Amino acid sequence: MYALILRHLLMPFYETIKGKDLLHHLNVYQKNLALTKKQLDAKQWQALKALIDHTLAHTVFYPKVWAKVGVNSADDIKSMADFSRLPIITKTDISENYAEFLADNFSNNIKKSTGGSTGQPFSFELNTNSNTRREAIMWRGYGWLGAGLGQKTLYLWGADIGESTYLKGIKNALYHRFYNRKMLNSFAMNKDNMGEYINDINTYKPTALVSYVNPLYELACFINRHSLSVFSPNTILTGAEPLHEFQRTEIEQAFKCEVFDTFGCREFMLMSAECREFKNLHINIDHLVVETVSEAGKAITEQSGDLVITDLYNYGMPLIRYANGDRATLVNQPCGCSNPLPIMKSVDGRKLDMIKTPSGKTIPGELFPHLFKEFKGISRFQVKQSQLDELTLFIIANARFSAEDQASICDEINKYAKNELKLTFNLVDDIPLTVSGKHRVTVCEV
Repeated sequence: MYALILRHLLMPFYETIKGKDLLHHLNVYQKNLALTKKQLDAKQWQALKALIDHTLAHTVFYPKVWAKVGVNSADDIKSMADFSRLPIITKTDISENYAEFLADNFSNNIKKSTGGSTGQPFSFELNTNSNTRREAIMWRGYGWLGAGLGQKTLYLWGADIGESTYLKGIKNALYHRFYNRKMLNSFAMNKDNMGEYINDINTYKPTALVSYVNPLYELACFINRHSLSVFSPNTILTGAEPLHEFQRTEIEQAFKCEVFDTFGCREFMLMSAECREFKNLHINIDHLVVETVSEAGKAITEQSGDLVITDLYNYGMPLIRYANGDRATLVNQPCGCSNPLPIMKSVDGRKLDMIKTPSGKTIPGELFPHLFKEFKGISRFQVKQSQLDELTLFIIANARFSAEDQASICDEINKYAKNELKLTFNLVDDIPLTVSGKHRVTVCEV
């Protein structure tokens, strides 16, 4: 009932005061789901051409760089193949040429920063309309999974960094109450207070639960290990970190509820969300252009590649063919559900999380969660490579961890490393989270 009141009464009044148009964009994006893939491609192309026109007229960096590949006007880009000729931009490009990326006709941008989980903190900007559109896309994806605008939702999520004033605390509480949600700080959760978090869930009785992957997985393990009872929401959404199938299984067992994954990043917010029918990640191509490229920068599909993303509506600081450091696999076949948005077969982790060997081989970070889940003596781990010929394994172990486990882990890693890496085990009491509250399972510093 509150979701209907919020959407049809409170939000229109709120938007009139604030001058926002979230509901308008949300309605348009929802109507897009009734279009065909061909119609969606046409809308995407129209928006892309308009963005390129704007970027050439109002920024410094892109015209200068694009001219080197023969692109001096939007007419020089007649197809997506032409578009893929444009240079890929990186965090370094933006950091070193920040002012040249800003559009000269947008002066009141919203400034944001990433948490630096890749070891490279990053700042960027976007205009207010773009920010509103991002919110609309998020609510659309959350909506088809049962956690839409106004649904009673509990978030196990990261808290703001720094001390909060009394007035700010009241403002945040009212803001979350308005959206019918409760926030639990995932940063503060530990093995000693998990019971309090379970009590909060049982008391609040959310329709939907939205969480970082690892805190929810750890909470689920605690629930299953102690055979505890916890309220079962109608739906659970995970995000911010890769969701592995063994984690999905553990969470579903604890909460007696289906778990759906979402994928996004700070620069673009929600890029894709699973469908209920087949749990395929559907890409928001009416808001973004999402590509994957090989190590040589060539467009690829049906295999894992570096993600390259374009925000179609960030006119304040255009991000066009931006490599965000993630890897994924895109496929051409449609999903069997009614959602016309194309699918991302898998999210394959961060490019920087791939472990390297002296001979030039690479070991995908995905190997390690699948390996370590088989050892009941390991509560948590992190694999860190600081030198090319060494790999340090930080492990939070329990009484079941044995020398035989250690030997088995070495044998398995050496199947892929071919004995090129010196493996060092470091048993620790804690593994720090990133500043954004995430747990990196692999860290490559070489």
